[in-house]
Amino acid sequence: MRMHTRAALAAAIAAAALTGALLASTAAAPEDRAPAVFATAAGRAPVSKACIASLEADIGAGTTALMTLSTSGPTVTFKNGPGHPVPSLGKLDRKHPKLPASAGIYAEILKPYGTAPQLRTKVEGGPRAQYQVQDFPKLPKGCKVTGTK
Repeated sequence: MRMHTRAALAAAIAAAALTGALLASTAAAPEDRAPAVFATAAGRAPVSKACIASLEADIGAGTTALMTLSTSGPTVTFKNGPGHPVPSLGKLDRKHPKLPASAGIYAEILKPYGTAPQLRTKVEGGPRAQYQVQDFPKLPKGCKVTGTK
């Protein structure tokens, strides 16, 4: 083998080994990693991933709703068929529990300040179609939603 071929081969092997080592460190099992903590507004306790529950529900017309419940309350984001976010629909939360009529679909968080919120939607079927109601997932044992009524 020629010298410059050996050098190129050695460099490629070293790059592959380094890439594998970097990927292995980020792919550690969740129990091997420290729990992530998210910063919150002043005066609120931090929320850890252990106190977040998510559920993805098909709401019709190729749209899914990612319903997340954390200690700070419920949130909903919307995705299209391939799983890409739909920014035009925005995000629902306690401050904005209902999509505007201009959104083209109906979506509202029922009981956003309660302990068992629900998502009410109507995406297709016209004015006589039934609404769908989906329960948010429950928080893990030991976690509580703050600011409930």
